[in-house]
Amino acid sequence: MINFSMLLINNNRSKAYLQNLIKNNFIPKKVILLNDKNVTLVEHTENDKLMAKETSQKFVRHLADLNISFDEKEHILRTIENNNIEYCLVDNLDINSKEVIEKVKEIDDEYIVYSGPGGTILRTEILSLGKKFIHVHPGWLPKFRGSTTIYYSMLLESKVGCSVILFEEGIDEGPILYQQEYKINEKEIDFDYVLDPLVRAKALVEFFKTDSIKPISQDYSDDASTFYIIHPLLKHISIINHNK
Repeated sequence: MINFSMLLINNNRSKAYLQNLIKNNFIPKKVILLNDKNVTLVEHTENDKLMAKETSQKFVRHLADLNISFDEKEHILRTIENNNIEYCLVDNLDINSKEVIEKVKEIDDEYIVYSGPGGTILRTEILSLGKKFIHVHPGWLPKFRGSTTIYYSMLLESKVGCSVILFEEGIDEGPILYQQEYKINEKEIDFDYVLDPLVRAKALVEFFKTDSIKPISQDYSDDASTFYIIHPLLKHISIINHNK
């Protein structure tokens, strides 16, 4: 059994990760929850504004092709408390802030599953604490490195490759722990708020089921490309192409 903690924010990715890890009996020892109520990120949904005990409603997001789902209306804090997981709150969404670094120092586990704000780069100070941050990248590395790769891979290959890696300072350049490709046939699915978190959650759970951590350096003899935030037109074309 891999012992691990988690660093999360209240978004669909974190909800999908935590809920599905728990369903498969992979329980984090501790969670650091970044929860600045005054900041709304692009990746937040309307349901993310709900506090943990304000609703008993459910909004289950399901990806039939991978047989995986999560409840979007269940606040991450509710999941944590309902499963008696030790946690601490940090009122700051900057992963490289002093407040977050101090809490990471208090973690006993070597491995921390990372689901912080999207597009964040972990800097030298936090990476030099002796912890190894596990990140799920929605792209087959090193072929699909960078931002919004789920759109590019769906557009170019009609499938999503997921790479579970250890964070390093370079963009998606860390060693690979697990990789898998997923063919998605389901139509009219929200790429950002359903497909992305659930494909990542599926890969994360499958990685933990291997019960093994064997980092493999990325093979740069393969085609390696770095993608940037997709243009709205290409994003629209990717969605239309999938739904044909």
